[in-house]
Amino acid sequence: MRSPATLRTVVAALAVVAVSALVGCGGESAPAGPTVDVTITDTTFAPAEVSVPAGATVRWTSSSRTERHNIIPVVDGSFTKHTDLIKPGESVTSRFSKPGDYAYYCQIHGSPTTGQRGVIRVTAAA
Repeated sequence: MRSPATLRTVVAALAVVAVSALVGCGGESAPAGPTVDVTITDTTFAPAEVSVPAGATVRWTSSSRTERHNIIPVVDGSFTKHTDLIKPGESVTSRFSKPGDYAYYCQIHGSPTTGQRGVIRVTAAA
């Protein structure tokens, strides 16, 4: 049987590992960066491609007159999926902490390969 001091050390080490694993998930590992805006029009994202540093937040705002939209990552789980319909004038955000290309589309007006789609290109933070 281990002593209480040894058990406390093991529990503390496991807690550090668990917190470290969580920090790498969900976009929290990079320092907070700028917010970059993408406009949702009736049938496009403008701009369709944006480059941001790791830690940046992308804010999509609908300027559609009547259409509703959503933001669906091509690779499920690569960033926050916004499946609720975004009404004219509304905004949604996602934070991007890891470098890479994050393709997305509006499920109503596009697909991963055609129509209303875009790419967030995340570069390493300086």
